Amino acid sequence: MKRYKLIFKGRVQGVGFRYTARILANQLNLTGSVRNLYNYDVECIVQGKVNAIDGFIEKLENQRFIRVDHVEKYELKIVDDEDDFIITY
Repeated sequence: MKRYKLIFKGRVQGVGFRYTARILANQLNLTGSVRNLYNYDVECIVQGKVNAIDGFIEKLENQRFIRVDHVEKYELKIVDDEDDFIITY
């Protein structure tokens, strides 16, 4: 089990990124949150099995309207009582 802060750079706002991220996270049993940043990047906090997180990133990089140019990845401390993946504003 791992927890990461991911910063997605590219064409990631205005293309359904947050909603796609939520759907994928739920399918992969991941928890966390996703939000737009003021600099047009998207921040995603994601927690779960490492292979599920890797699959989550890969699927987001291969969406029709989303273009991910770069992903920054920072490891965080696990949150034990988290049980959902939410979109924050």
